[in-house]
Amino acid sequence: MPVTFGESNVTVIVATRISRIYTQKPTVILAFALLIPILTIPIIITLTHNKLDSGTTLTTTTTTITAETTSTIVTTMQTNDVTTHLTSKTTTTENPCASSSLRWKTAGSTVRSDSSSTLSCTHLFIDSDDTLYGVDKEHAYVWRLPTGHTNSITVAGIPGSKGNDSFKLNYPEDVYVDRHGNIYVVDSNNHRVQKFINGTSSGITIAGTTDSGGCSLNQMYYPRGFAFDPSETFMYVADRGCQRVLRYRTDSNSSTSEFVINRDTTAGNSAKQLNGPWSIHISSSKSDELLIVNHDGQSITRWAVGDVEGSFVAGLPGTSCTNSSCFHDPTDVKLDIYMNMYVVDGNNHRVQMFCKNSRIGMTIAGNGTIGTSTTHLSYPQGIAFDSKMNMYVCDTGNRRVLKFDKF
Repeated sequence: MPVTFGESNVTVIVATRISRIYTQKPTVILAFALLIPILTIPIIITLTHNKLDSGTTLTTTTTTITAETTSTIVTTMQTNDVTTHLTSKTTTTENPCASSSLRWKTAGSTVRSDSSSTLSCTHLFIDSDDTLYGVDKEHAYVWRLPTGHTNSITVAGIPGSKGNDSFKLNYPEDVYVDRHGNIYVVDSNNHRVQKFINGTSSGITIAGTTDSGGCSLNQMYYPRGFAFDPSETFMYVADRGCQRVLRYRTDSNSSTSEFVINRDTTAGNSAKQLNGPWSIHISSSKSDELLIVNHDGQSITRWAVGDVEGSFVAGLPGTSCTNSSCFHDPTDVKLDIYMNMYVVDGNNHRVQMFCKNSRIGMTIAGNGTIGTSTTHLSYPQGIAFDSKMNMYVCDTGNRRVLKFDKF
């Protein structure tokens, strides 16, 4: 499943593994551990309906590490010859707004670039294994970079070959990978969202109509970004050309939107309008609230699903500038577990952090001026965090991806 920062510092850990040669009565085994930063208390409970037969082997493993740690959660339920596993992963980190010593190094390290300096990175995604995915818009493909690797792998599209068939993309803008390994891509110039079922190179159109841009419910017009709710029931798409956000059910076979946020397709800077919606973020604790980047409106809007208007939470609507309270063409937004907000401020060549309930940003990557050193950014576009909150940035103008390590 995708990495989303949880809303609590308390993690319940369940870790079991069962293998059976043959079965009789249902068996349920659970192992719990309560993990609190600094203190770890393991509690193991075993419940069985019947004594395990001689053909059954049981292995129970609980791994916990205190403080800033990643823990595996596995729940195994066995009935007859069916075994079901549910696994998740949680990491607890400290609030970067509590102290400047808990933030990021000012110099980034290059984790992805092309020898020919042609990489065109627009958005990033990191899965639960800290595998990095990115979109190369100009070369029309999506790449994957596993942890510790230096060479990326193409996972969608054909590098250097634009098109509108099921194997090709045309200026892709965003990528998402669900808990089953399916890859979703915003295929902007084809006015659609493509789904590549785990391991396949042929995409299925699940939103929009290929090569038919428009503002009806079965169309999109140059979509830019998208987000999924924590349960992956709904997909929300920023339909930039129509100044709206469309919602789709992920279990539906229809490519028609079943819900629209902002039916006014006129760009504007009032609370009832969007202005160049570019990127979306959904909090893991408030799945009915969206943060929407108004790229052309120089603002971030919080919009609850079902409301007729949103509220501005950062930026000066309609006004661009370089000070700490405004943006110049923002491109991406994320939240952490402490509800601090991170905004990629594209034409100010920086990443801004807004502590919870604050509208004054602090620069945590770049320095506000364009440059090519590892402390500079050039028209950045996308941002992602791994399980340790190391920060990855699409340094688009410099045709690279930079990693900023967290202290």
